[in-house]
Amino acid sequence: MSKSSTSKCSICEGPVAARSENDAFPFCSKRCKQRDLGKWLGGNYVVAGRPANPHEIASEVTSDSD
Repeated sequence: MSKSSTSKCSICEGPVAARSENDAFPFCSKRCKQRDLGKWLGGNYVVAGRPANPHEIASEVTSDSD
């Protein structure tokens, strides 16, 4: 028998099984993993920082390929 985990799912706060036993890690289930993805795709989560300038991105991409 494996040791019980003290981690909690960030979506439902249920217990999270160890990575070796859980394909949905760090979530408790595939359902919670999908809910989290939906939040990212829906714009509920954001990464702090200034908005990206498309011209800066384009110049970095072209300079990396040289």
